[in-house]
Amino acid sequence: MRTRLPWLAMAPFLLATSASAESPPSAAPAPTTAAPATPATPATPATPARPIRKDTAGVTGVSPLWEQVSKGDSAVLARDFEGALAAYRAAVAASPQHPLGHYRLGQAQALKGDLKEAELAYVAALRFAATDAQLKAHVLFCLADLRERQRAIDEAIQRWSDYEAHAKVEPKAKTFPASAAERKKQNEAWKQLSAASAEVKARIEQRLKAAEESVKKSSK
Repeated sequence: MRTRLPWLAMAPFLLATSASAESPPSAAPAPTTAAPATPATPATPATPARPIRKDTAGVTGVSPLWEQVSKGDSAVLARDFEGALAAYRAAVAASPQHPLGHYRLGQAQALKGDLKEAELAYVAALRFAATDAQLKAHVLFCLADLRERQRAIDEAIQRWSDYEAHAKVEPKAKTFPASAAERKKQNEAWKQLSAASAEVKARIEQRLKAAEESVKKSSK
């Protein structure tokens, strides 16, 4: 009788046969000759930038006023106050009766610390801002704040009152009447405190003077 091989003895052969049957054939060697290179597509020339259209009236293009105001605004962002002042002065020269150039000039002067020149520019802006309620509100606010910084308390209170009155008659303008009321209150308090301090100082000076006279009399 023929002897049957145990299935364990056939396992290595079966595994080897199965592996060879499932393995894909080896890839053919790559050709030694390289394929011809594809010619590069020429770059598309850049479209030249269109020149900025300008118009003196600012209807069909940028007006000289807005061109200079834009330059000044960029200079302020770069903390180049001298450059900003030059641009805003050019804006005023281009449109002397437009309030925007004067207003921006005042802001630049205030940022630089020249409060007197800032005040002159704001007053000029206010003179030409009668038909621009929003810009007039900005100018009135800046003037009131400026007078506070100059410690002209009475005039600052009046300027804040002017701002409040403008907010009431021009409801469409974006204003902050509550801020004006609070600033007036603070200025009134400062005014009272200054008056009280002045009285105390005067009394102290009188007592010191009396003490000096008393010492002089006693030394004789």
